[in-house]
Amino acid sequence: MLTAIRDTVLQLLPAKKKSTASGWTSFNAPCCPHNGESADRRGRGGVIVNPEGGINYHCFNCGYKANYTPGRNLNFRFKRLLGWLGADENTIQHLGIEALRVRDLINPETIKEEPREAITFKRRSLPEEAKTFQALSNFYTLNNDREVPQDFHSAVIYAAQRGIDLSQQDFYWTPETAYNLNRRIIIPFTWQGEIIGYTARGITDDVKPKYHSNYEPNYVYGIDQQRPDSKFVIVAEGPFDALAIGGMAVLSNRISLQQAEIIDDLDREVIVVPDTDRAGAALIDAAIEYGWSVSYPIWQQDYKDISEAVKELGQLFVLKSILAARVRGRLKIELHRKRLYN
Repeated sequence: MLTAIRDTVLQLLPAKKKSTASGWTSFNAPCCPHNGESADRRGRGGVIVNPEGGINYHCFNCGYKANYTPGRNLNFRFKRLLGWLGADENTIQHLGIEALRVRDLINPETIKEEPREAITFKRRSLPEEAKTFQALSNFYTLNNDREVPQDFHSAVIYAAQRGIDLSQQDFYWTPETAYNLNRRIIIPFTWQGEIIGYTARGITDDVKPKYHSNYEPNYVYGIDQQRPDSKFVIVAEGPFDALAIGGMAVLSNRISLQQAEIIDDLDREVIVVPDTDRAGAALIDAAIEYGWSVSYPIWQQDYKDISEAVKELGQLFVLKSILAARVRGRLKIELHRKRLYN
C-alpha cells in the first residue's frame, strides 16, 4: 500500500539498466537534456529504494536529484522526473492523489526528514532611520509637542486603506528622501527570522517606480509566517496579496526554480492565485510547470487581485472562495485561463 509510487517509478525505468551491489539501479539519465547537458549514454542516472517505501533518484552527470518519502507530497522535482521517465499527466496526477492518501495513513512523527541543500540569503539593512509604525506612533504619543510628519500619517492611512491589520504586520517608515522613501511604506523581508532586505511601495500614484526594493533574487515573501500545520499555501504575485490572505508572494509574475523549491519544501498543497491582468498569466504557466493547483475564484471578474477582494469582501469569504475554485491538471487550468482572460 505504501509502495505504490515507488513501484510505479521502478516500472517506468528503461529496459536497459543494471543493479549494483550497493542497491542502486543505474540507467541512462532522462534529465540531462532538460538541464543543459547532452543526452546521457553512460548510465549515469540511478535510483535506490528504502525500506519505508520511498525512492531516491540522482543523476551523476547533470546533478539532478528527486526523491519521494511516504507521508510527504509529491514535489515538483519528483513530478518532473516522472514525466521524463514517460509517465503521462493523468498518471502523475493520480500519484499525487495517492501521496495525499498515504499521508493520511502515516504518523507525521515517523516521517524522516529529506536531505535538502541549504538556501541562504545575505542580510541587508532597512533604510536609514526606518522605524516601525508602532514605534513611531509611541514616540509621537509620548512627545505630543512634536508634529507628526505628514508623509508618515499618509503612509499609515494608505496601509489601513489596503485592508491590512496593522496589529499583525510590522510596516516601517523613514524620513529619508532618497528614492522617495519618505513617501513609501516599507515592508521588511525576513528569512529564518533575520531581515534580508525590503520592498518599499509608493503611497501615491505619482511615486515612481511603484516599488523600490533591496533584496537578493529568488526570495519568497511570507515564508517565515507560514504555519507548520497548514495543509495548503496560497501563492500570489505581490506582498499585499500575501499579507491579506496569510499567503506567500513571489514578487514577480514569474517563479524561479529556487523559489519553487522554497515553496515546495513546505510540503503542502500549493495554490496559485494569478492577478487578472495579462501579466498574471505567467504565474499560471509556472503553476502548470511545477504541478501546482491554480484557483479562479468567483470575484476575479470584479477585483484584480487578492488584497482588493479581501478589502471589499472579507478575508474568510475570499479564502473559502479560493479553496473552492482551485483546479489541478494542465487541461482544466488552461480551460479556466481562457475564461479569465477572454
